Amino acid sequence: MSLKRTLALAAVTAVAISSLAACAPQVDDKKSGDQTGVDLTKITVNKDAAAQVPAEVSKAGKIIIGVDPTYAPNEFKDKNGKPIGWEVDLMNAAAKKLGLETEYRVAKFDNIVPSILGEKYDLGIGGYYDSKMRQETMDIIDFFKAGNQFASPKDKPITEELQVCGMKVGAQNGGSAILDYLPTVQKKCDAAGKGKIEILGYDTQDEQTAALTLGRADAMVSDSPVTSYAVKLSKGKLIGSPIYDEVLSGAIVKKDRGEFAEALRAAVQDLSDDGTYAKLLQYWGVEQGAIDKITINAATK
Repeated sequence: MSLKRTLALAAVTAVAISSLAACAPQVDDKKSGDQTGVDLTKITVNKDAAAQVPAEVSKAGKIIIGVDPTYAPNEFKDKNGKPIGWEVDLMNAAAKKLGLETEYRVAKFDNIVPSILGEKYDLGIGGYYDSKMRQETMDIIDFFKAGNQFASPKDKPITEELQVCGMKVGAQNGGSAILDYLPTVQKKCDAAGKGKIEILGYDTQDEQTAALTLGRADAMVSDSPVTSYAVKLSKGKLIGSPIYDEVLSGAIVKKDRGEFAEALRAAVQDLSDDGTYAKLLQYWGVEQGAIDKITINAATK
């Protein structure tokens, strides 16, 4: 997660998360590592990658993962309070590739990085955007691209950014879309001689989505995983736009933990090559953010 999600997090409240969770795909929460509709039981160990895991992690037999489960569909809680979501599923699958289990430690987002630096956690997930600043202390395993994405009624698709000029667009109060992105788009509208965007601010994601489905807004904009998930839950009523201002994102590990980041990168790349990665993203409705090549610290700014 970048400063972008930090701004948006205040707006994605518990009300919105509970609403999304109630409509989430049904999952099997009986066992760690089996919390998805995609079969992970046939995953085979990548021995070369497993050999790169730090000795203390291999000895423990598990990866301890810090997670703030308040950001559906990346990570949120099921009815029993267990963390679920597409990043959770992907880390469960990657751990299997390394011959390991996963153990999730629920924490506030701001506490995850200090806990990784203090080696209380081995890894952190939370929609972390890759950046040069973050790379100073962390290795980021880049397995996704995210950005701003609009949703609109299916019969009125948004295929280019300036279509929203003159529209009523819903966005979350306090979030980066309303504070930064839409004002930037408005400047582009002005330069092109197009109309003014009427920004409608909402306190929660569910209110924002409801306004769109009820016709009170012409479109809405959120971080792409959130928008994609809302589109999936709309059962065909909404359609997502292309993703704008894309950046790489992924999981974070402490920078000086040997070849741990490379082990994880290789594990996720294997999952991409065998199709598991694509199935997981499609299951959660976030396949637009898929990338072909899994990298480490690939951001250039």
